[in-house]
Amino acid sequence: MLNDYNARTPTSAALWARAIRLFPGGVSHNIRNFGMPSCGSYPPYIARGQGGHIWDVDGNEYIDWWMTHYSMILGHNDEYVKQAIMNQLEGGHHFGAPNIPQVEYGERLGEAVPLLEKMRFTATGSESTMYAVRLSRLFTKRRLVGKVLGGWHGGNDALTYHMSHPYSDEPFYNGVSFDYNDRDSLDAMLKKHGKDLACIVVEPVVGAGGGIPPTDDFLVYLREETAARDILLIFDEIITGFRLRYGTAGDAIFGAEPDLVTLGKAAAGGMPLGVYGGREDIMALAEPGAEGGRWVGGGTFSSHPLTMTAGLAVLQRLREKKDEYERLNRMGDTFRSRLNESLWEKDVPLVGTGFGSINFVSCLKAPLKELPRTPGQLGALFDHKTQDLFQGYLMQEGVFGYHGLGALSFEHTNDDMEKTLSAISSATESLLKTEE
Repeated sequence: MLNDYNARTPTSAALWARAIRLFPGGVSHNIRNFGMPSCGSYPPYIARGQGGHIWDVDGNEYIDWWMTHYSMILGHNDEYVKQAIMNQLEGGHHFGAPNIPQVEYGERLGEAVPLLEKMRFTATGSESTMYAVRLSRLFTKRRLVGKVLGGWHGGNDALTYHMSHPYSDEPFYNGVSFDYNDRDSLDAMLKKHGKDLACIVVEPVVGAGGGIPPTDDFLVYLREETAARDILLIFDEIITGFRLRYGTAGDAIFGAEPDLVTLGKAAAGGMPLGVYGGREDIMALAEPGAEGGRWVGGGTFSSHPLTMTAGLAVLQRLREKKDEYERLNRMGDTFRSRLNESLWEKDVPLVGTGFGSINFVSCLKAPLKELPRTPGQLGALFDHKTQDLFQGYLMQEGVFGYHGLGALSFEHTNDDMEKTLSAISSATESLLKTEE
């Protein structure tokens, strides 16, 4: 099926054979097989990256849309960030104690995101959303959590949905779900559970649910309805923070201010980071010994000096590029528009969704002639098996991504966009031939 790819990647094949003897499913993060085993193949093992491209251990080059789980908005191997990390290494790489970069990075984040009246650092986004939920439960003295169908907030039990049915209302967590952009769905959940909800957690642009942005002031409506019921609102901006603009998107782009916000990914440019914070009265419960508080922060690698130093360098570079966000988002919007025009013209069962520099391509059970408005609508048509095949064919065409694609960096070029559109066309043709 992927004969060309397999022939070009013998070293990756050998590494995969070793990995499946060591790790369940061959990986230490479920999605990092990139669906390739479903194609009778294996993921490429990556040796290096530069700008918007990566190279595998066999020397094959890929246009990278995955960009380290959307983190590398500056592109791979940014010289300024790399030098900052190397300078920090001269004095030691971790001490398990307070450090200067921690304070300085916190100050720069607070300036960029005024919502962060108080904050805490973690090593992962999963930890940050987990602690934000824990604080919400402590503050409201309620237990129930609301989230969006298809919303992904990390691998903690407080928020993980059932991965085998990611668009169903069958989560592991102690909570309830609603469909994003569907006011009736939200109203029904609030009517039934509003008095018991400690918080509602949403991504301003729903990530794993299709990269779908809010419509018709949905986030403003959500803010009004949660405030009226004393339900805390958490914006998970681990993907959207510092990706769509310098700062957060929920308040500045979509007009709604949450009580708590989580950050990560682009905010530290590929180093392990999670941030949670917001209203000072809520965050006060994280203070050691606080009355009514509980353990809501910690970990050996929180405030890691290398991450803090990298974060400072990333924010410096992103401040310099404030005016370039408009160009980057326009590039993503134009790409998506051209993609869908091509897909609709060919009447094939794929659709491009996203917002700004975030771009997904979803394989469907039937063609669409308009964009899905909610994750539930997209999920009802989503074809998981075909999606894996499509991902494999894209890899064979030299395009590396997940969820179809991923997100752009400032280093991607118009030529990268043209080559990606051509790769998607070829991958779609291969997909249709496979199904014949």
